[in-house]
Amino acid sequence: MRPLRWILLGGAAAIALSAGALLYYLSRPLPLPEPVECWVAPGSSISQAVRTTAHCCRADAPELLVLLARVYATLSGAQLYAGPYRFGPEHRHWQLLYALFSGKQVARVWVTIPEGLTLWQIASLLAQRAGVDSAEFVRWAHTPALLQEFGISAASAEGYLFPSTYELFWRHRAEDVVRRLLRAQQQLWAARFDSLARQRGLSRHEALTLASIIEAETPHPDERRRVSGVLYNRLRRGLPLQADPTVAYALGKSGTLLSRQDLRVEHPYNTYRVRGLPPGPINNPGADAISAALEPEEHDYLYFVLRRDGSRRHIFSRSYKEHLQAIASQQRTYPATP
Repeated sequence: MRPLRWILLGGAAAIALSAGALLYYLSRPLPLPEPVECWVAPGSSISQAVRTTAHCCRADAPELLVLLARVYATLSGAQLYAGPYRFGPEHRHWQLLYALFSGKQVARVWVTIPEGLTLWQIASLLAQRAGVDSAEFVRWAHTPALLQEFGISAASAEGYLFPSTYELFWRHRAEDVVRRLLRAQQQLWAARFDSLARQRGLSRHEALTLASIIEAETPHPDERRRVSGVLYNRLRRGLPLQADPTVAYALGKSGTLLSRQDLRVEHPYNTYRVRGLPPGPINNPGADAISAALEPEEHDYLYFVLRRDGSRRHIFSRSYKEHLQAIASQQRTYPATP
């Protein structure tokens, strides 16, 4: 019996020493001279995620961490959390694994993208609010393969990025953000607007182009269908749309008053000179504007002019004579300051 006893004691001692060595390893601080940021891409396998993070953190024995992560995932059924992580010299090896399976150190932010922003404005907003690389965002929004994947037959994703509130990782990958905004718009279109557009005989691109002009012309939901009706009336009569926002988009002058010289610019988006719709959307419209584009108000208005009282509302007219009178009334009531 003595040999068996010694074998059992030896085995127990070996297990205890191994457990002690493992605990010592896991309790050791990460060998980092300063904090680092690590990125775990969505869809990464356990091995990929742990190796990437271990390399980023200069962790000792990374393959041991991979083995421990696999065992833990198998026994617990836990899933990894993708995203950006921040580790420093104060963190220990076990905290690296804990972070990956708990998401405790993933930096998340909520970003609201308002209706009517251009692609470049969205890129700038995301850079400020979520640390997204704006240049990469714009590049992916112009990538032909990605546009084709989402059924967009245009040079960019302008008009197809759905404005809403999104929960993002800090420094989220630009490609993933573009895909998410495109997918949100695609799902909304299929659920609410595809059949309406077919009834109107409009393509998705045409409908979004109309919606973007409506979005830019008025912020008031109760005016949008009326503005839409004006655009339809002018298109049916073969009149140029004469929509200032399309010229502003062409010149990169969003939010500024246009001069008579601006309105004479030779550009495909100048709807004072080119009849019909411009080549594509001039911003990224919200659901209300898209709805107005597909369900215009029935009336015989052909013109509208902005009121100068700061309300951002409009006076609608049926004839050019009425339109000139409306303009004159606003100029008399609110004369321009020298």
